[in-house]
Amino acid sequence: HAPAGQAVQVLSAVLADHAGGWPLPRAARPVVDVEYVLAAGGLLAAEHPQVAGVLLGRHLGAD
Repeated sequence: HAPAGQAVQVLSAVLADHAGGWPLPRAARPVVDVEYVLAAGGLLAAEHPQVAGVLLGRHLGAD
């Protein structure tokens, strides 16, 4: 529940933290699910993978 700029700032800091030794994605794009679509996509994925793919593709900007 923060403005978009603050949320991206927090996520960007996490994606650049190499101190823990965890492998990090090279070109991660932070996304904040303010519409709560990712959970719905996960629930749909097992029985309706194509629908879940379309829903998440639209939400994540990967049409």
